[in-house]
Amino acid sequence: MRLTATGATLALAVAVGCSADSGAVPTASSVPPNDMPACEEIYVDGAEISNDNFGLACVRGDDLISPRPARIECTDGRELLFNDLAWGFFGEGMTLTPEDDPSKMPVEAVDECLEPLPGVTTTAPGA
Repeated sequence: MRLTATGATLALAVAVGCSADSGAVPTASSVPPNDMPACEEIYVDGAEISNDNFGLACVRGDDLISPRPARIECTDGRELLFNDLAWGFFGEGMTLTPEDDPSKMPVEAVDECLEPLPGVTTTAPGA
């Protein structure tokens, strides 16, 4: 019985010791990791857009940027991708988005992407 009581006391001590910091707020670093590429290395004007490069997190100065891409399937079968840093069609060249562009959405490219194919008529639902 004595061995069981000692084991229980030890287990209780470990549990109390492990839970002592449970109310602490986890800390975070404001310094980007050293192994993150610079945005200028990933987002290059004219670079081919692929799943391997578009939407990757990167570092600009001291800021960690995680530009989630928007994807639109075009009427001609292509796929338009854009985020805060660049835009373009999958498998084609990338176009950089100016930092001071308030929209970040390539309006003309979106219009082109969604334009009906020649000879194809579209009707609104219920028309």
